[in-house]
This record gives sequence, structure tokens and C-alpha cells, in this order.
Amino acid sequence: MRILRCVSASLALLALNVAHAAGPVSELKATARDGQVFLTWKETETPEGATFNVYLASSPISDVAKAARVGHHIERHSARDWWDDPVSFKKGEKPGKPVGFRIQNGGERLDPAGGLFVHTVRKDAPSKLFFAVTCSDPVGKEDAQIVVGENSLRDGVVAKAADIQPIWEGKGAPTPQGGGKDKPLWLNLHAKGGVVAGMEYLVFGDETMGWREGLPFKFSARIERDEVVVRPTDRVWINRPHKEAGDGGMPAIWTFWFGYNSKIFDRKLMAEGVPTNYTERRNLWILDWVRRHYQPDMNRWYCSGSSMGGCGTVSFGLRHPELFAGLHAHVPIVSYTYLGKGSATRLEPSCWTGRITPELKTSEGVPLLERMNGTKFVAEAKGDLPFLFLVHGRQDGSIPWQNNPPFYRALAKARQPFAVYWDNGTHATCGKDAPPDVKAWQERFRRFRLNESLPVFTHTSSDRNAGNGDPADGDIIGWINRGMDWKDIEDAPDRYAITVTADYPGLEYPVRTDITLRRLQRFKVKSSESLSVRIGNTAPVSIKADALGLLTIPSVSIPSRNGVHVVVQRGF
Repeated sequence: MRILRCVSASLALLALNVAHAAGPVSELKATARDGQVFLTWKETETPEGATFNVYLASSPISDVAKAARVGHHIERHSARDWWDDPVSFKKGEKPGKPVGFRIQNGGERLDPAGGLFVHTVRKDAPSKLFFAVTCSDPVGKEDAQIVVGENSLRDGVVAKAADIQPIWEGKGAPTPQGGGKDKPLWLNLHAKGGVVAGMEYLVFGDETMGWREGLPFKFSARIERDEVVVRPTDRVWINRPHKEAGDGGMPAIWTFWFGYNSKIFDRKLMAEGVPTNYTERRNLWILDWVRRHYQPDMNRWYCSGSSMGGCGTVSFGLRHPELFAGLHAHVPIVSYTYLGKGSATRLEPSCWTGRITPELKTSEGVPLLERMNGTKFVAEAKGDLPFLFLVHGRQDGSIPWQNNPPFYRALAKARQPFAVYWDNGTHATCGKDAPPDVKAWQERFRRFRLNESLPVFTHTSSDRNAGNGDPADGDIIGWINRGMDWKDIEDAPDRYAITVTADYPGLEYPVRTDITLRRLQRFKVKSSESLSVRIGNTAPVSIKADALGLLTIPSVSIPSRNGVHVVVQRGF
């Protein structure tokens, strides 16, 4: 009897272990490289809405209560590359054949029915890391049972903090280190709904780049027309249909190149979350990696986009004058407000649960509506902003006109460099009939350099009236600083000279404008310093810098398309 009881107990224990081993997660494996740990596992079929959790400790995990949770709400079959499936982005598409992520350069794709989580190693992490993976049912109840060797690592993995490296997914060999050395860089931001085809690089973000760590994103970086062209993607997987967005409710959402709520994975929890600039952080990571790998000319970086891409050019590009020398934004939202049809509604689905109140703060501790208010940002900017070209349409139903004239006035009042053209077009037609010189702005924004000074034009006599914000007020078709240009800059310690010009078909001379000198390199001006200025052949006159050290030369007359030479120097 004793032998029978022992055999029976052994069989029961074996059955229990088999039952545990046959749980939702089995065959957990880990590999480490480039500062990250790649966890993969096999999954049994779980009900729709089930999610997975990842735990981390410095010794084998047999009880998740004694470990730190580093991953949550991980979707079923997370090894599936959802970027390669059209139904991730657009309603009504036919599902693509499931394929797994490729998590190593030149490696085989994972089984798309399995699980994947990528952990970024912290600087203070122990030398050996142990992980465990559990499953939660659709209502959030967690099965916390652990079987070491199945859903918990027995031996752990040796890993250390290091720079994350993207995974090459393009055809052929990747661009070698330094392949873009000293070339200009162009950041091209796509419009709403856009997904870049043929993205060469895959990255799994750290905990700062998404609502959970390990979220995958892709981007393209290529050498085209002798410049480094970077095309990121404004898409993120939120592990649920985004029904409140009103554009098909897909699980791979757009964020208007800003970010989204920290608890977007659960609509019921979003009121507890915080709007966070995750997308901007991803873009900064991409640009930093491209800087280190491609080694472009740091003085010739540019950003442009149309529609939502134009919105990102204003909200992201304008905010980083240390990176970008020139910007071009076609039909952008310049400020997210509730004026007109209310551009702030664009942020509601991803950042909040309804109308955004003035009190709602971002993770940066500032109100979201203030953070995304371009007029306020420009008015408060302390240094030199990138030169910004803008094109708007008065009848644009997607981009309320009411925000635009105040933005133009703020740029002029702050004496920041810009040029704008508007017509009576809609979102789809704006700029199509613009004059050739205005259409040429799409290339001209590349002329600027961070290490080269430039003039800012304000109160230009050829400017048109943008009105008070009412689409019917002011000139129906118009511009500010159209045709204003310069050449022959001399930027020396004691002398600054420049030839300013004005030219476009039909322009009447003379053209008068105020000129403020920005990005001065060698000709440094002190606060309230007195200088002399000579305009053309006129006698020198005294001029004084303002309290900020900005030097504005008022009422410069440009007599013809040949321009006028302006010389500023110390003393007479």
C-alpha cells in the first residue's frame, strides 16, 4: 500500500507539473545584445482580450510577487509583425498572411503565433537577469502560477546596458557607418494615415518611448539626392481598437507626431493617465542614432511635411532649433485650440477621454493646450528659431483658419524668420495654384545652415493682410515675406554686411522692410550696444541693439530686384 501511495503521489505531482507546463506560456527563452534582452515564448490559444505580463528579478522567479513587473498588456501572439498586416492601419483591408518579427540582422522571422517582449537593460541592472511571463484573462485576472524552466527562466541571461541598435530589415546591406558623412539631413513627416513602405529599420523602444516598454517602431533612413532622408512613422500599437478616433478604430494609431495618453491601452483607465510626448521622444532617438551612424552635416538638418506631417513640422521641428535650420509646413495646425471647428479635437482621441480642459497637464507638467499652442511657444521663445515656410488655405475644413493669423503675428512680433502664403483653398486644393516661386519653397528651405546668419524680415511693405482670423476677413489670397531674399553675407568680428533682395512677378518697388539679424556667428552683439549702419550709398547712422542683444534695422528700402547692400559695424 505504501508503494502504491508513493506511486500515486508521484503521478499526481507529475500531472500537476504537466498541467503547469501546458499553461498559456512555455519554452521561455532569452537572448541579449545591444543593451536589450529579447524574450520569446510559445503560447497556447487564449481567449480574445487576454494579455501577457513580464517580470524581472536577479534570481530565478518562482513567485511574481517577489519580482518587478516590466511588461504589461502585451497582446496575444506578440511575435507577429503587425507592421506587415494592412488591417493594423485601415478598416476594410484584407488581412495579410501573419509573419513574425525579425529580431536580428539577417535572422529568420519568429513564429507569428508565439510571444515576444524586448526589455531594455537599465544602467543599475544586476549582471544576470531572470524573467517570467504570465497571462491575464480578458477581465484582467492574472494566472500567476510559475513553472521554472517553462514560463520562468531557470538560468537567466547575462546582459548589460548599452546603446540600442535598430534591426536592419531592408534589402541588401545596410548603409555603413559614416555613409552619410557631411551630407544634409531631411526629416520627412508623413500625413495622417500614412505608413512608409519599405521601412529598413526596426526598433523596440525603451520605457520612455511608449505606454509600455518594448513597443516596436520602424523607420526609413536612406541616401537620396545626396542627402540623408529620414522617414519615421507616426503609428503605435495600443492593443485595442481605437474606436473613439472615428477613423475606423484600428489598433495602430496616429498621434499627430506628439504622443498620447500613458494609459491608452485601456479606455477606462485613460482618465488616470497623462498625455506624454512619446512620439517626439521616438523621433529624437531616431535622429540621434542617424547622427551617430550616418554622420550627416549637423548644420544642415531640415524638416517638412504636409497635413499631419506639417503639424509635426510645427510642433516638433520648430521646438528643436538646435537641430533644424529650415522647415516647410504645408497646411499644418499651428496651435491646438477650440477656435473655429476646433483643432484641439485632434488630440482628444489619443490624449484624453473627451474635451481637453485647460487644467489637463502633460508629463512635462504643463497644460496640454499650452504645450501644443504654437503661438504661445513662438511668443515665449528665447533664441533663434528655424526659418519656417508655411502654406495655408482659408477654406481648409481640417485646419481651422482662425489659428493662423495670430501665429503669423506672433512670429513677426518675436522677429523670428518665416514666410507664408495662403489662398482660398481647401485642405486638398490649398497651394495647387500657388505661383512657381512659392512652390519653390519646398526646396528653398534647404538653403539654411545653423552656422550661418540670416536676416528676419518684418513689416514688409509688399505683405498682404491675413485678417483677424475670420476666413472672410483680410486678403483672400496673400502672403508675408514672399520673394524676400539675401546674398553676400560677411560675418566678421567687427563688421557685418549683407545684400537683401526682393523679387517675384508683379512686385512693385521700392519695397520697405525691417531687418533683424539672427544666428550671428562672429559678429556678436551685446545688449543695448550702439553700432553704425549704412544702407546702400546713404550716410551711416547710429543704431542700438535691444535688451536681448537683437539688432533690428528699421525701414530698409530695396529699390530694385538687384537689392541693397547693408553694412553694420562698430563705431563710425
